[in-house]
Amino acid sequence: MMVNLINVAYCVMRLLPYQDKRFYNYRDKSVQDFRFVLNEGIRQQVFFAIFMQNIETGIKLSSVKNALKEAVFKHAHYL
Repeated sequence: MMVNLINVAYCVMRLLPYQDKRFYNYRDKSVQDFRFVLNEGIRQQVFFAIFMQNIETGIKLSSVKNALKEAVFKHAHYL
């Protein structure tokens, strides 16, 4: 079952650049490079979500939230 799961994940990583225009630049890259880029984007979003949750429960600063949101979305543009 694990081998099948690995094969499915590999196929999805190869097909995603052909299905989503945001990942067009990764059509000729290796799966490992593409996985690294996706991993970075997911890590940034998880960090942002946890950080925002902590701000909302603790401080509730809307100006900090807006500044961080702009910064994260500007860095996510390379995807």
